[in-house]
This record gives sequence, C-alpha cells and structure tokens, in this order.
Amino acid sequence: MQKKNAMPINRGTLIRISTIDRCLQNHYRRWTINDLIDACTDALAEFEGRSNPVSRRTFQNDLALMRSDRLGYNAPIIVRENKYYEYEDPDFSITHLPLNDEGLHALNSALDILRQLQGFPQLASSIETISKLNEQISRHSGSIAPAMDMETVPGYRGAQFIGTIYDAVRKQQTIAIEYKSFKAQQSEKLIVYPYLLKEYRNRWFLIGEKASNRVPQVNIFALDRIHSVEPDKMHPFKKCVDFDPEHYFDDTIGVTRQISDKARRVVVKIDRQQAPYVESKPFHRSQKVEQRFRDGSIQISLKVVVNNELERLILGYGGHAEVIAPPEFRDRIAESIRIAASHYNK
Repeated sequence: MQKKNAMPINRGTLIRISTIDRCLQNHYRRWTINDLIDACTDALAEFEGRSNPVSRRTFQNDLALMRSDRLGYNAPIIVRENKYYEYEDPDFSITHLPLNDEGLHALNSALDILRQLQGFPQLASSIETISKLNEQISRHSGSIAPAMDMETVPGYRGAQFIGTIYDAVRKQQTIAIEYKSFKAQQSEKLIVYPYLLKEYRNRWFLIGEKASNRVPQVNIFALDRIHSVEPDKMHPFKKCVDFDPEHYFDDTIGVTRQISDKARRVVVKIDRQQAPYVESKPFHRSQKVEQRFRDGSIQISLKVVVNNELERLILGYGGHAEVIAPPEFRDRIAESIRIAASHYNK
C-alpha cells in the first residue's frame, strides 16, 4: 500500500540527492546545510538554465528520503557538532547499493530524460552519478526495455556547440561564430551577444544580437548552420534592454519574431474530425474555443505573432482547418493552398 503524502520522485529529486551524495563523499570539505543547499541549487540551475533556490524544507525532505528505505538507500547521514553533515560510514555512497522497485523505476524515468540532454557537458556529473545507479538496475533485474521514446535527430549538426553557447549565455560573454545561412553562398564570421538558447521541434536556435547591428534587434541563428564558436574578448557583452528571455516567446509559436512584432487575434475553424485533437493539444497557451457547431466542428482563437511557424502549423492540418481572421493571413494561407493544389492539377 502506498504511503500517504509521499514525496514525488522526479528528475529534480534525483539530481538533488545525487548532488548531496557527491558532496558527502568529498571528505576534504565539511558540509553545512547551506553548503549542501547551494550545491543542489547550482546543480539544478545547470540543468534548468535558471536559478531557483532549493528551500530548506525541500532539502530536509531529500535527506529524509535518503535516510529512509523508500528507495533502498538507508543512508547513514549524521550531523557533527550540530552543524556539519557527513556519512557515518566514510565509504558509503548511494551508488554502491541495491535499490528497491520504486528506486529503480524513478531512476529509469530520470535517465530516459537525461539521455536526451547529452549535448550539455554541464550535466555530465549528474548523468554520470545517475548512470552509476542505473548499472544496478541491470544487475538487479536484468535488461529493462525502454519505456520512453523521445523524438531526437541522430547526428544533429550543431549539437556540439550547445554546451559552449549555453555557458556564454549564462555568463553573458560575447562570442564569435562562423555562420552560413541556407541562402548564403559562403559562411561569414559574426560577433554575437548571446541571449538565449531555444529548442523548437528538435532544432536548436541561438537568440542573440549581432554586434554589427546599427539598430537594436534580435537575430536568430540555427545551430545546424553554425560552423564554429569561440569566445570573443574584444567586444564587451551588451544587453538588449527590449529582450526579456523569460517572456519574449510567450505569444509566439516557434522562433520567428522581431522585437517590434505584436500578437494578433487569429481565428481558425477546425472540423469535427480534428477538433478533439486540437482541444487536447492546443496550438498555443492562448487558445480559446469561441464557438461549437452542431456538426462537431469548433472555432478557436489565438493571440499570437503571425509567422512562418504558425502558417506551417495550420497548413499541416490541410482541409481540416480554415483561417477566418485576420483577412491578410487567411489570404496568405489560401495562396499557399492554391500553389500546392496547382502541383497536383498538372
């Protein structure tokens, strides 16, 4: 029978407890509660890309989890001098223990997700620690078939630059990139102020600003078009005051937009065949059902920037979707459909 009020075991929990374990194995330092909380906060910041301080309550819950037999750890964590945390057995590590079923399932779930993030060298220590724990899964129950298949692009060009660019964004360091767009005949060397790394449909993009811009604007660079990245110390980093990385894409589907772009009210009618899917997986967080028709079709509205990604999304529904407004976007979709139809009319 499951315990009431049991703490959820998720990847954040596993990263924190693996961090605590790694700290307590370091006998060359004495660890206070603040030291361990800071280490957990730093580990999660590397994973999530933003700093959300770990609370004392969360830390105490993690200690209780490690000390308990819920995951099979029973970690002998003690407090010396009412201040310093350590393992009573100096050779103890949670990576040396067999796990119970709940611990095995939790580790498998976390590893399935972490394996998709191998491009981030900053996660190496967490992945390594959890991977050591995963070795016990094979010893404990034999080979376990994957329970998750996340969409990835094998051999994706540009993945090797993710870690370097991520560090530059975090540390606000100017970089020099060699970039060749699909339209360019040859690559060019650009000095860029990096603001954000963004993933969309298995492609990564660097959102930044070229130092050569005469007017402040945001530039978008696909990582698979970048040939090299290196730090640039000649050009001091410059912030774009109009770019807010936390909210810049709130009203955008995909990555195509400029600072001056404004969200528009877009109205789309979806037929009854696709209506349940569009309702269960909205086009955008702003989606609202404005009208339901007797035949089962629906009319939805969105408050988004009108861009190429929105156009492709709607065209992907073919005859199941009809743009009602704004009129110029309706005409744009209609023209794309006419061009597509002309290929088959031949």
